[in-house]
Amino acid sequence: MLFSASLNKFFKFSMEDTTKRDERSDVSSVILQLSIKTNDESEVEKYLKNLLNDNGLSVRGSESSEDPTVRFLQVFLERSPLETGQNSVDSSGKDIRVLYEMILELQCGSHGYKPDESFVSQLRKRKIITEIFPMHNKRDRQFLMQSWVSNFWGRQPIFAINEYFGTDIATYFSWMGFYTTSLLFPCLIGLVQKAQQYENPGVQISWISVWSVVTNFFWAAFFLTGWGSINNNVLPWSREKNSKYVKRSKFSPQNKTIQRVKQAVSLLITVIVFVLLIATSYSLLKLDYATKEAFITNNEYPNVPDFIKTMLVLIPEIFLSATIIVFDTVYTSIAEKLTSWENYRFINTHDNALIAKLIFFRLFNSFHTLLYIAFVLKDLDLLEVRLMNLLIVQQIKSNVGEVLGSDLRVRLLQVLVSLVLVSFLSEGFVVSVEKLIAACVVATVLYVIRKMFLGNLKFPKLLKMFVFVKERKSYDNHVEKESLLRDYDSTYLDYLEMLIQYGYILLFSPVYPLAALFAFANNLIEIHTDAFRLVKMSKRPFPTYAKPSKFWQYGFTLMTICGVVTNSQIIRNSNVLGNIPLSRSIFVFLVIFIIAYIGVRKFFRGVERNIQQSFDNDKSG
Repeated sequence: MLFSASLNKFFKFSMEDTTKRDERSDVSSVILQLSIKTNDESEVEKYLKNLLNDNGLSVRGSESSEDPTVRFLQVFLERSPLETGQNSVDSSGKDIRVLYEMILELQCGSHGYKPDESFVSQLRKRKIITEIFPMHNKRDRQFLMQSWVSNFWGRQPIFAINEYFGTDIATYFSWMGFYTTSLLFPCLIGLVQKAQQYENPGVQISWISVWSVVTNFFWAAFFLTGWGSINNNVLPWSREKNSKYVKRSKFSPQNKTIQRVKQAVSLLITVIVFVLLIATSYSLLKLDYATKEAFITNNEYPNVPDFIKTMLVLIPEIFLSATIIVFDTVYTSIAEKLTSWENYRFINTHDNALIAKLIFFRLFNSFHTLLYIAFVLKDLDLLEVRLMNLLIVQQIKSNVGEVLGSDLRVRLLQVLVSLVLVSFLSEGFVVSVEKLIAACVVATVLYVIRKMFLGNLKFPKLLKMFVFVKERKSYDNHVEKESLLRDYDSTYLDYLEMLIQYGYILLFSPVYPLAALFAFANNLIEIHTDAFRLVKMSKRPFPTYAKPSKFWQYGFTLMTICGVVTNSQIIRNSNVLGNIPLSRSIFVFLVIFIIAYIGVRKFFRGVERNIQQSFDNDKSG
């Protein structure tokens, strides 16, 4: 019996030791996904394994259960066990980066491959290696889920995020936390302004509105200068000498002339989509004006029932709102594919090319109808309704759509369709909390009916795609399961989404003072939905350790200057300040913003000197 207990203890110890060793070997691993269709490619696979082993890298192979031509090579970087603390991770992103660079440096002079080029890059070009991505670490994911995703009211574990995902992602979530916290001030100002509007229901723009515009410019100055100071001095990686250019995993060698031709084709496609957007939006705006003129202003068709008139008037507005979402989604997908097709060598050049395609298109797509309503139609009531609809619909689209993923976005479509139906059955297409709750209830009832009564029925593919959710498959192979996760979008897209939100808050602050409140509530959820998408639903991105770009600092500053112009025009049209010329109004607000910016910047410069002095003292001590 004593021998049996000792044997059980020994086997238990051996299994624990093996588990720890396996987990440690899985700490830093990169997956090479191969497409093997011929015997010649099988020989290349064997040579690749030997080449990896000869360079001191461990390799574990597996096959896909769905496609017999797909193989996975899991490449490990053997390191000693890490001593992890309470706020740290096991799998270092820097180890992943080192492993990836080692794989890219492999060269081969046989099998018809060029000896002076990366062997893996040549295999990618021949489509033998179809994808390269790092593996998630199970314990790190659990730690990040508990300390970050599920910890709604706690601080974000920025150090752990930096260790696991790299500086780029950690900087974004640091910025997002600072931006969301700073929104508390315009939220308070907006509530005061809204309370004044309730007391004077016939007056939309008043002296309180002018005061709120001025205070919002002070807030913008604090936000811009405060983040610049934190970005340059407070963040733990701000003083590190980081590499700027990081190679992309999907790059394959090509001629520079071919790349220039691809860029020209991409530009042509972008121009075509831009022209289609302008033509579609202009046509819908004209149709919207014509229907309102015919059915409401002039009442040219008195025999038409009021319900039909309401529907005909609302149809252009619905299509106009849908156009923004459709063009945004479609063009984003096109821009991502075009940028990937252009085949940039480095991550930062790829991201810059992508954002160059997206920024002007998305900004125009988001604001052109609002500017038309504000400065051409001069209908502030319609502008307030349009702002509210855009904020709510965009927030549902971004948060729910990101978390649900490609299979489950049908549920979001159900909610939006139900929202339209509920709106038609009530007083009009104006989004409200009650209608949104009713739409969610309708979509939930439809889903429950489908699960309970219609689960065994077969439906046409088109109907199933738009109404019912595709069931997920289960995979025994953990590597194959991770290969089916979607790629993580760059943080540039998240910054761009926040830049548009910032424009909704600042460009039209006298018209819709509750925009900051909606944005604050959205961002509290957005941080955790983005974290959930990153930790649980996406492949682990290759960590980057480049210093944060100042591009978005300039973008938000430029948006603030645009806010000076738009707010000046709105207040001038309301005649609150009398018949003051537009140029004088712009000059006054611009001077207020510049004075606020210089004053707040001077304050943060003093804070930076104190931080620098304490840092030097710690270093010398």
